[in-house]
Amino acid sequence: MTNVTRNEGELLAAGVRVFAHLNGRSPTPEELADLLEMSASSVRLQVATLSELGALTLVESAFANHVELGDGQMMATLPDTDGPAISEDLRDFDRRKQEESEKMSRLFSSGEPDERKRKKLEEMDRGLGGFKRKPPRNPFEKD
Repeated sequence: MTNVTRNEGELLAAGVRVFAHLNGRSPTPEELADLLEMSASSVRLQVATLSELGALTLVESAFANHVELGDGQMMATLPDTDGPAISEDLRDFDRRKQEESEKMSRLFSSGEPDERKRKKLEEMDRGLGGFKRKPPRNPFEKD
């Protein structure tokens, strides 16, 4: 379980309130991360921790997940000091995943896989070019 401080918990709860006020609906963890300018992975972990505690509720449906306010009194049970700092590692992980995603989109938008496939089919055609195809036998023809 990730350590969440009281300040972080209250910040997430305030973010849920502000997003709901501005948009008329509860935010997804990613929207909450964008609003608070935090790492999406970090927000997901903190929301999961606060959800276990009952301070926030992570509602999971077939279409999307969203965060709702839970029991605000549970924030008082959170520690005031920071726990182990992994937010930098999570931010680095998000950055690497974003770079990988951009690399894949460049690869597929360049048409390189289609070009490879076309060349491979041409090679196979050349390799099979030495075989002569027999015309189909006419069933009405006498032997």
